[in-house]
Amino acid sequence: MDTRKHYAAAVSAFLVWGFFSLPLRALKDFTAGEILYFRIASSVIILLVILFGFRRHKLKLDLMRLRTFQPTQRNQIVGLILVGGILLIVNWLIFIYVINAINIKTASFSYFICPVLTAVLGNFMLQERLSHLQWLAVSLCIISCVLLGLNSAAELGYSFAIALSYALYLITQRRNNGFDRLSVLFVQMLFALLILSFSFPWLVNDVPQTFHFYGLIIVVAGVFTVLPLFLNLYALNGINSTTVGILLYINPLMNFIIAFLVFDETITSLQAIGYLIILVALGLFNYPNLQKMRVRLTTRANA
Repeated sequence: MDTRKHYAAAVSAFLVWGFFSLPLRALKDFTAGEILYFRIASSVIILLVILFGFRRHKLKLDLMRLRTFQPTQRNQIVGLILVGGILLIVNWLIFIYVINAINIKTASFSYFICPVLTAVLGNFMLQERLSHLQWLAVSLCIISCVLLGLNSAAELGYSFAIALSYALYLITQRRNNGFDRLSVLFVQMLFALLILSFSFPWLVNDVPQTFHFYGLIIVVAGVFTVLPLFLNLYALNGINSTTVGILLYINPLMNFIIAFLVFDETITSLQAIGYLIILVALGLFNYPNLQKMRVRLTTRANA
């Protein structure tokens, strides 16, 4: 099977997410709550059109599969899906706030440590064992975080909050394998919109009245939320999740580049050492997977 298109889809997805800070910074005059509310509302509309217009059969299959479970297990599945919606609210709200009120490199660092944090949580919550080399990488990550915390405890706190909320989202959703991701995301977005609607007076100070705002929100919802998910779904049809997980690092790397080249952000010597250590840690942590990925690519190239 030719997987070049699947690799291209995965790379494209993370490249798109890597540019996410640009439209968010263009919305800097608006609060994180306003951006979040209308991003989710727009995503619900887009997903509604996609699911009922083009993927209705997938939605029906998911509903049929859900009915096959016993009531207790069915409630657990639905509960995990809804918890995922809450975690997305937390993750997106903090991420938007950090991009526009703190700095981009803090948001980027969170997605460097997120896969490692996810693996550590998976070790304790899902019994997904880590190798000795990976535990060494985790130790280096902790050292990196300590160094960055010495430079700015607040920035490290924000990075950890973003990473933890998304890691918990991934952990909870791993237990719901077999359901179409767009269907699950639609339910989560709908639930999130319901929650945020009750909080509307606190989230939205004044309803935006400009085309500029709604135009950018549609771009954020369509291009930077739904489109990358489509690309990921396609990629996972041809390449495994481990490979996609390695390619995920394109996203924070792109954000770092944009932070320094576009928005003139700077780092201290202590931060530079911390970032260097985290890169070494990520290399060690992903070394076994990189070896497997290299072997697969070599095998396919020689086939």
